[in-house]
Amino acid sequence: MTRLLTALLLPGAAALGAALALWPPGKVLLALAALLPLPLILRDFRVGVVLLTLALPASTMVPPLRGLNVLNYLIFATLAAFALRAAFDRRHAVAWLPGPVWWGFVLPATMGIVLAWPHIPEGARNYPALADARAIYEPTAYVLSRYVKPLLYWLGYAFLLANAVRASARPERFIALLALSALGLTLPVFATVARYPGTLTELVSDREFLSPRGLHANDFGLLLAMACGPLLFLAGGQARPRWRLAAGAALAVVFCGVLMTFSRGGMLACLVTLGGFLWHHRRLKTMVGVAAAALVFALAAPQAVQERLGTGLRAGALSDTTQVEHDDLTAGRVHGWTLLAPEVLDSPWIGSGLGSTQWSAAVSAGLYRANHPHNIYLELLMDLGLLGFAAVVACYAFFMRRLRTLAADPALGAEMRSFFLGARWALWGGLAMAATTAYYMPNPAQTFLWFGLGMAFAFAPASVPARAAVQAPPDAIPSSGTGRRAAAAAAGGGRP
Repeated sequence: MTRLLTALLLPGAAALGAALALWPPGKVLLALAALLPLPLILRDFRVGVVLLTLALPASTMVPPLRGLNVLNYLIFATLAAFALRAAFDRRHAVAWLPGPVWWGFVLPATMGIVLAWPHIPEGARNYPALADARAIYEPTAYVLSRYVKPLLYWLGYAFLLANAVRASARPERFIALLALSALGLTLPVFATVARYPGTLTELVSDREFLSPRGLHANDFGLLLAMACGPLLFLAGGQARPRWRLAAGAALAVVFCGVLMTFSRGGMLACLVTLGGFLWHHRRLKTMVGVAAAALVFALAAPQAVQERLGTGLRAGALSDTTQVEHDDLTAGRVHGWTLLAPEVLDSPWIGSGLGSTQWSAAVSAGLYRANHPHNIYLELLMDLGLLGFAAVVACYAFFMRRLRTLAADPALGAEMRSFFLGARWALWGGLAMAATTAYYMPNPAQTFLWFGLGMAFAFAPASVPARAAVQAPPDAIPSSGTGRRAAAAAAGGGRP
């Protein structure tokens, strides 16, 4: 194995040395960041999983450089390292993505891109203001950016994460990795707010203030809100004290990050998660604690945050949504939905293709300018029709059941059960936010969603028979003492 890795690395090292002598310093640094981890990844694919967890949500912040896409190097190197491990080490059973992912998500998306193919060039005509419209709407480039890369990056990541967790003696450490990644993502949010030249009130009205960081404010809100769920349930669950303390500290920082995005959708997702937490922990002291925290927040929150939460909450605001193009309650979303909804009737069963908003009648007529309808459910109906919509709903229903089963699985430790319970309620919060946000296809804002699903794919619930549970290696999950005793008892038919 060592000789094989050496044979693979030597040609690459020689090519890298030749390139470094010719490139400018900026390219050299980016090349080193992309290529130096490769030997470690090829030695242990879990190193690649760790780097992907940190890099995927921040991928839009990396300066683009043709031929040096860091994510490409990371994902392919990690897949290659895992393939070598699977080929030479038969002790570890492979955790494959479950069937609903393929027929409930990949298959509808594949049909969608096939239907979209003849319409893609229309985007260049409908968005003439884009400087690189021809490059964006070149069919092959469109398919790569809107179909191939989302599935390769995030489904590939979920697959690799599932296998990394299964091959780890202490899978709960990956929860700490989630917290670390989320904390790192709050830094660009705080830095942008701190360096904004205007007041907080001016910043609130500038909804593109985070776009230079590579993501819209709502995308940052969704990304951080999806991390808040597991952290909240860990902090207030039955985990060990040190886990609860660390999760609580991380939650405080990440939630402040959500607030500083001024994303009402992100705040809604957090509110749904909090509602799930209160429902699950129906105790008086929990209610009192949450009420006290809410009171402190109401008194201490900056005026700009309070104004953002109350945006559009006035008499007549609801009626304005259908009459005003840019109402203050929904920022024109409802008006846009009324323009785009008739598109569903053009092809109600199979839809009009992936990204069909861009060649819709409303966009072609200049009545609507965005390239998505600001509503994932409407986007699904337009792109994939009723059949695709039903398949995706069934896929997410499967995710929900799997997370619920794992959250109550006695074979898992308290930290893992709390994580899965929080991930489930965070998913409910994300689905609530989906009514006002964009893109059902995987993207950086969904990274922590796919993190939770990848963790779930690693485990075979005690109530769901699976061959993988029988084939799991001795050093694999579960790792906690309670989990090991319960699993041993289940396998041997005795008491833990």
